[in-house]
Amino acid sequence: MDMQTITTTYAQRNFGKILDELDEPVVVMRDSEPEAVLMDYDDYKNYVREKKKADTEKLMRMLERIHKRNAHIPAEEVERDVEEALRYVRASRRGH
Repeated sequence: MDMQTITTTYAQRNFGKILDELDEPVVVMRDSEPEAVLMDYDDYKNYVREKKKADTEKLMRMLERIHKRNAHIPAEEVERDVEEALRYVRASRRGH
């Protein structure tokens, strides 16, 4: 991916100008390393929305695979295992 890059010093001195001219994401470099990305707010909102959608779809696919692999296990057994796991996690949080 070929993005425009700027230094932190340039960003500090020209922040308003950078925002006014922002049409593509800009990588901000500190000590020759990428530190941050400046991008249009609407683009950011779209990115977050698409990421949440992709994450949800990935989770749903994973749950579907788990469901298929365990379809032969009675629901009561699954519920007992889940309750046991929850008790374990809750006890771990309390330091027991």
